[in-house]
Amino acid sequence: MKVSIKKFQELYSIAQSDFDELTKSSLLIQNLTGKTEAELDNMNIVKYGALCKKVNKLFENFTQELDNKKPKQYIKVKCQWYFLNYDIRNQNAGKYVELATFSGDLVGNLHKIMATMATPMVWSWKGLKLYEGEVNHNKMANDMQEVEFEVAYHAALFFCAVLKMSMVSLNTYFQTLENPKAAHLAKNLARTLDGYTMPKWYRNLKVSA
Repeated sequence: MKVSIKKFQELYSIAQSDFDELTKSSLLIQNLTGKTEAELDNMNIVKYGALCKKVNKLFENFTQELDNKKPKQYIKVKCQWYFLNYDIRNQNAGKYVELATFSGDLVGNLHKIMATMATPMVWSWKGLKLYEGEVNHNKMANDMQEVEFEVAYHAALFFCAVLKMSMVSLNTYFQTLENPKAAHLAKNLARTLDGYTMPKWYRNLKVSA
């Protein structure tokens, strides 16, 4: 099952809502299948049960695939290639603050995190190279909503993991930033990943760190 960031954010919003479980199930199925509430209400119980079972199976397969994937260095969005920078040494102060802020809601801000990490690539006579001009972060973030969720999730987790593991050595640096929120945001980032079910590569990363 291929799910974009935007689609997953919609599903996640439904799952985290205050609706009762029956309403959540109906909304999730509507979102995934494109069927209307009226169509589901008019569906007999056998067909509805079969549809629910099919959706559950899709999610089980998606979860298994998610666990076995790894972060990518290059991604393609709407015919545009992007380089994903995981090296925190090459991030400026503004991007540190952006990432620390966005990571407070990893799923909700996933497209913004991806836009902060990504650098557009352009074709040259030697092949693809990094674009060195100004970029529109909001436009990039909107484009990133079309990225497959599993690709973006692993990329964002990897970057946050590297940044989290570097908090001790980076603490002095954050204290020197003019933005008073930087150190506070960095401290919050250290707790960002708590509660998430981590993929295999991350579990291995924590052991070897």
